[in-house]
Amino acid sequence: MQKRFTQTLIVANGFDPEKFQTWVFWPGMLFKSPDKWWGDGGRRDFPHEGLDFCLYQDADGKVCRLGENTRIPVMHDGVVRALFKDYLGQAVILEHVDADHAGGRLMSVYAHTVPEKYIVPAAVVKAGDIIATIADTRHSKAGILPHLHLSFGRPAPDLIYEPFVWNRMRDPEQVKLIDPLPHIRWPHQVLTVGD
Repeated sequence: MQKRFTQTLIVANGFDPEKFQTWVFWPGMLFKSPDKWWGDGGRRDFPHEGLDFCLYQDADGKVCRLGENTRIPVMHDGVVRALFKDYLGQAVILEHVDADHAGGRLMSVYAHTVPEKYIVPAAVVKAGDIIATIADTRHSKAGILPHLHLSFGRPAPDLIYEPFVWNRMRDPEQVKLIDPLPHIRWPHQVLTVGD
């Protein structure tokens, strides 16, 4: 199912499926990274709460990037629980049944986006539905490229979604964050300083 995320993204955006080979990440794009991947590359204020999708490699070995207005599919069936303004756009918080953990709850956060009009609290989505586009970050003070930030977590039973703020994800009493990378199930590579 998770492989469908990349496949749906490819189709929804008219990318050549024969050429979209590998996701490409700078170390700072990875879960729990202490470093930035933009600007001065210095330290983050907090370890990274998710995974940033921005770059991919095509069949010719060329590294390409997602742009603003890239259409974003949802990975799992679920319900929209909240939306909030983030640093670069808006974040959509969804709740899903976690089939891997005996029907427990799983939370996903799609951040730095422009949500579709139908994405409102209580909206029901199916895996593969387009829920947003990547926000235009050209005017951000950070000078960061447009990208999708994706976080996964297991919410506390008493988690209140409204109002939701970014710092709530950082509180392990509220959300137990999970590395999204193993769930993508698509080839990827992590660049090194010399790349």
